[in-house]
Amino acid sequence: MGAGTTEHDIELYQQKIIELNRLAEIGQLSAGILHEIKNPVSFVNNFSRLSQGLVGEILDICQKPLSAMNDADLADEKDLLETLSQNLLKINENGKRIERIIQGMLAQARSDAAVLEPTDLNQLLEEYSKLAYQGVRADDSAFNVTLKYNLDPQVGNVKLAKGEFGRVIVNLVNNACYAVNEKVKRQPEGYEPVIEVTTHRVDQEVEIKICDNGIGIPEDIVAKLFQPFFTTKPQGKGTGLGLSLTYTSVTDTHKGSIDVTSVLGQKTEFRIVVPG
Repeated sequence: MGAGTTEHDIELYQQKIIELNRLAEIGQLSAGILHEIKNPVSFVNNFSRLSQGLVGEILDICQKPLSAMNDADLADEKDLLETLSQNLLKINENGKRIERIIQGMLAQARSDAAVLEPTDLNQLLEEYSKLAYQGVRADDSAFNVTLKYNLDPQVGNVKLAKGEFGRVIVNLVNNACYAVNEKVKRQPEGYEPVIEVTTHRVDQEVEIKICDNGIGIPEDIVAKLFQPFFTTKPQGKGTGLGLSLTYTSVTDTHKGSIDVTSVLGQKTEFRIVVPG
């Protein structure tokens, strides 16, 4: 930067870099969303088609004169209506899932001030971790990892800025995917990559753990992870802003805490605690 660069100019440059990082995350997340949205859309289409067939069968029975109807016709009609009701429930469930994914995408794209609102934390964790995984697979179709969930049903709704906290989860799961993929490349015999997402309510707080069995992080680097522009990834693979913004979101926006523990060559675990 030139000699005439002011502190205000530096802040503007930093803000632009942060915005570009956020746009890059949105781009990767979009790939996951496009893949993840296919399943509920297929469910809606298939169950709509099946339901149309059921309606046709019900109409065939209804066209019979009442005097010609027997107990078997009434039993068939009841079975068809029950199946139709179940199909409509599945259509509704998958329609709501599509809506949540779209709302999540819109929340990612917004850059306005974070608003905390009651959010089903377990649902958010499951959906955004899957979107992050599919985003990685969009770049590398050979990549596979088992996502394990151990979600405490007592967690319930937690006040979160959905889009911002969603980016936190995407970033942590992306890092976990990178860690296990690097270990896969070393081809240890019998290695099965796993990312485990755990929640636990303790009084007025909620604990979130995201643990992978990847390459781990050296002890001297763990302390630097949340520093801006510090990255353990090769050049071009990371901006060094993801964990810094994650730390800011957890501690400033959500008034919580985040820490990391790692065993080199074995595992890394990020632990977040937020007010419940």
